[in-house]
Amino acid sequence: ARLPCPPHAGLVRGASARVSRRVDTPFRGGGARVARTRRASRALQSLGTSRTEAAHVLSRASTMISQLFILAPRGDTVVKKEFRFDVPKNTPEVFFRAARFWRDNEKAPAVFHERGVNYLHVKASGMFVVATTRRNASPSLILELLLRVARVIKDYCGVLTEDALRKNAILVYELLDEMLDHGYAQSTNTDSLKHRVHNEPAPLPVGNADGAHAGSPANARRTGGRAVSGGSRNDGGVAFGNFPNAATVFAGVSAAMSGSGVSGSAVKVSGMGTANARIAADATARSVLASNSQVSNRDEIFVDVVEKVNVTFSAAGHVVAQDVDGAIRVRNFLHGEPRIRVALSEDLVIGGRFGESSTFSGSGGDYATCFLDDCNFHECADLSSFDAERVLNVDVAPRGEFALMNYRSSADFEPPFLVETNFFEDVEYQVACEISIRATFSNTLACSGLVVKFPVPKSKRVVAATAAIAKSAPAGSQHAAYHEHDRVVLWQLKRVKGGETHTLRVSMSTREPRAPNIKKECGPVSLSFAVPSLNASRLKVRYLTIDGGGNSKKRPGAGGGVNDGPHRWVRYVTKSNNFVARV
Repeated sequence: ARLPCPPHAGLVRGASARVSRRVDTPFRGGGARVARTRRASRALQSLGTSRTEAAHVLSRASTMISQLFILAPRGDTVVKKEFRFDVPKNTPEVFFRAARFWRDNEKAPAVFHERGVNYLHVKASGMFVVATTRRNASPSLILELLLRVARVIKDYCGVLTEDALRKNAILVYELLDEMLDHGYAQSTNTDSLKHRVHNEPAPLPVGNADGAHAGSPANARRTGGRAVSGGSRNDGGVAFGNFPNAATVFAGVSAAMSGSGVSGSAVKVSGMGTANARIAADATARSVLASNSQVSNRDEIFVDVVEKVNVTFSAAGHVVAQDVDGAIRVRNFLHGEPRIRVALSEDLVIGGRFGESSTFSGSGGDYATCFLDDCNFHECADLSSFDAERVLNVDVAPRGEFALMNYRSSADFEPPFLVETNFFEDVEYQVACEISIRATFSNTLACSGLVVKFPVPKSKRVVAATAAIAKSAPAGSQHAAYHEHDRVVLWQLKRVKGGETHTLRVSMSTREPRAPNIKKECGPVSLSFAVPSLNASRLKVRYLTIDGGGNSKKRPGAGGGVNDGPHRWVRYVTKSNNFVARV
């Protein structure tokens, strides 16, 4: 909600401006900062404000941003909002150049300092959401603010793409005016903003509703399974092949809830009935604002169990470390205020605590199959029945998208892919590395857009590198190229079914007949992927029920099938976060 303006607002703002230079000046040691903060607090209290109000003003002064802008993946400025006018106008160009060409070809950090300006950014659906400030602000607070800004814009525009932002520019700027006032955060709640936003989103073409390009699996499904060549780009902005990388695939999957064209990726649980049902490509690519269209008038709720896996393999191919970062994300398009019940696995164990319905015994008996180290829940979740029944009750669910539950698990699980590397030095002036990747998941599942990166040595001992795909691979299903500027071999696989094994041979030409220790300068091999319907932690949604509050029977086309209830969808996706193999 909006923060109330304290008494003596004009004097407080003036005092805040006078003391902010002291508070936000870079300091050495915590004692100096405490002393400056106390002096600033006494200065504010001398104007008649209470101690609580003074602390409130100081905290807001230290979290003020000067500018917010959104960049397209190729660096075009789509949205730019000035608040303080104390930073240069070319900050978008400076940021993109610094993020694109970071030191040693590494990924730019979320927070960095460049030319006297602090840049803080997050990446959402391939778009850069950036805030700038000259103050010593709280990075975690601003990064959370940027994530919420991206979420609110997605809720109102339907999708977060360059085309959607350009077509809804007036709506986006109106949202920014309501969410941020002079650089201070005001409100990022989707429901509360609905009463102050008067513009409606512009309709988007069906072909771009999912936010994926023409070569994405979502579009391939709509074209009868034929992938359209789109010329996708990798993180460096260089085109490799004619099929999407994993980041683009997952962006399209998350937007369209389409399951990347794999059968059974989304299960319709309306009445706990039809499985292997399809979700329309534009089912979730719509705004939370009411509309007269039949799609926007439909009662629907989408539950996504998204898991990011972190796996590290040794040079021998054994798993060294693994963990899962997961989230249960909900997109709520229900009308009214119905009560939602989400039941999770009965054998769920969190931090060693068993639910009353869970059992655990020795070998040969029942045992818990889902272990979580810790978790947290959205503020709307009622946990009164969670310990006993593993049921989350939501009395008033927010409209739009929100994370109902976040969790982390370090329990053992089978990695989606196994990676093996073998080096060969039997030819003079040449070192060869053979990379073998095997999909361990079921053959009923498939991964679309697998990307494998293999860094070659950056020393001058390696003069060139070539990549050769196995001859048994179908034509057009794989693409491998050596990027000399980044000195990395990029291997893209269009579609990988469970149980398949694929091999790539990388040949590196050296200046010496026998280059010593060349193996230590190679790698590690990194994978980027998204596998629909795969659940690494084995956390399942047993059922999803909606009780009362809705008026779907009173609106034509709002029902969900046989029982004329709301549509309910549950989907599982496992994607890579840090999936590397040492060589």
